[in-house]
Amino acid sequence: MSYFTAFPKTSYEVDGEVIFATDLTAYAEVLDSVRLSSSFYQDYFIQHAERPDHVAFNLYNDPQLHWVMYLMNPKLREQGWPMDTTELMTKVKRDHPDTTLVIRDVSITTELSVGQVIKGNTSEAVGTIVHKNVDLGQVTVKTTGTFAVGELLRDVASSVTYGLWSEIDEVVPEYLAAYEYRVNGEHVDINPYETIPTAPAHTKVTIKDLYVENNDKLKQIRIIKPSAINQVVGAFKQAIQS
Repeated sequence: MSYFTAFPKTSYEVDGEVIFATDLTAYAEVLDSVRLSSSFYQDYFIQHAERPDHVAFNLYNDPQLHWVMYLMNPKLREQGWPMDTTELMTKVKRDHPDTTLVIRDVSITTELSVGQVIKGNTSEAVGTIVHKNVDLGQVTVKTTGTFAVGELLRDVASSVTYGLWSEIDEVVPEYLAAYEYRVNGEHVDINPYETIPTAPAHTKVTIKDLYVENNDKLKQIRIIKPSAINQVVGAFKQAIQS
C-alpha cells in the first residue's frame, strides 16, 4: 500500500544481519482524535463487489487513498475487506467441506466418536467422523459417499449396527448445518434428542448464515469526510514522521 511510504523505518536483526524495514507499529494520535470527532467522519456501507480503491476514488477522487479505510476501521485491518457473494461461498465451502448427519438419539454421545469410521446400512456410504456437536445432535463426517436419511449406521471396524433409534434424521452439507438456534435473535439451547420447533419460535442459523452475518458487519464502516480528507491525511503523515 502506498501509505507505507509515510511510515518511519526501523532496524531489525535477522540471522546476524541488520535490515531496515517499515515500522508498522508507528501510530498517530491524530487518528484517534479523528475517529472520535463527528466533524471528521461519516458512516459508509460498502456495496457489492466494491473494492477499497473504488471507495477511495468515489469519495476522494483518488484511488491511492484506499489505506484510509483500513486506518479508520480496525475490523478491516484484523479481518480483511468484505468478500463478494462468490468469494464468500467459496470460502465457506472450503472451510466446511464435509457432510453433517443429524442424529436425534443419545447414541451420539455414547457410541459415536471422533476418528471412528462408520457405514450406512442402506447407502453403504463410508465416512470418518471428524467432528461431533453433542449440543446440536450433529456428527460431521468426511466421505465421498452419500448417506441416506432414515438409515442405520454401523461401525466399520467391529461391524456392530447401532440400535433402532440411531437412524439418521437429516443429511446436509456441513456448511448448511446448524451453527446455533435463536429465538427473537438470541441464542437458545435446544434438546438435541427432540424435534426442533420451527420458526418463528426457533430460527436455525447455519454456518453459511454466520459467515454472511460476519461479512455484512464488515461492510458498515467509518470513513473520513471528503471535505476533511486533505487536512486529516496531512496531519496523519506529519504525526507519524515526527
